[in-house]
Amino acid sequence: MNQQEILNRTSIINVKNKLGLKEIYSKKDIIYVKCPFCSEKGTMRLNISNNSYICKKCEARGYSIGLYAKNKYISNREAYQRLINNEADISNNLMTSIITNVRKNKEELDIAYQAFLEKLSLSSEHTMKLLKCGFSMEQIEKIGFKTIPTQENQKIEICRKLQTEGIDFNGTPGFFKDKKFRWNFKSHKGIFIPVLDNCKIVALRIHLDTMYSIDTSDIWFSSSQENEGTKADNNIMILFPEDNKIQLMNNLKEKRDIIVASEMVLAYKIANTYKENIVIRSS
Repeated sequence: MNQQEILNRTSIINVKNKLGLKEIYSKKDIIYVKCPFCSEKGTMRLNISNNSYICKKCEARGYSIGLYAKNKYISNREAYQRLINNEADISNNLMTSIITNVRKNKEELDIAYQAFLEKLSLSSEHTMKLLKCGFSMEQIEKIGFKTIPTQENQKIEICRKLQTEGIDFNGTPGFFKDKKFRWNFKSHKGIFIPVLDNCKIVALRIHLDTMYSIDTSDIWFSSSQENEGTKADNNIMILFPEDNKIQLMNNLKEKRDIIVASEMVLAYKIANTYKENIVIRSS
């Protein structure tokens, strides 16, 4: 028996099929099945890449051979022998690869994002946060900051309403189809920030309420890992005057630089501070 056959026979897919676990949904290298241990009807997550399983409800976790052993009430050693001595069944009823869309052009993205942002509002908490960052109420409204919805039903309803208004989400970063083939969008607790190019919204940046790490407060609104999702382009804000220089005074010495800001709140804050001298766009 060659190594590939051993891998197939001890794989999480083979174990799933041998145990008859009911598939619910799959995405890329993850398969979701009904948890065989959970009295609360939990969902078990099977990872094809490392042959692991986990159920967050009953906290069952481990690897493929252990999953087989636990279901059959046998030792891991015996489970391994049984799996090795039987032909592998690595068929999968659900699609484990995802379909991604080609990104729309700038004009189409602007139409979709403008309509999307009009459906959203800015919470009082986020308004206060932006005021503390130095923005005025007029600036906050002009830029178009919005609080990101996180409730699934609300997100799906927003997408449904936009579709009835003629908005097509194909090729729009951040949007994807869920397991029921409904349009939805990625969400995090935070603020949507429009990214402009020649007065058109070409992307949305997310300013997180809680940083992922010490240097990650902003992320892109993207859905490249989701079914029929789209990858966001890396739009970096460049602040510059018409002659490609910005004049800053520091200790009475004139500095002439181009400022590149990847954090969009900072970019807009600088733009507002030096609004008479610079313009703001994406690159």
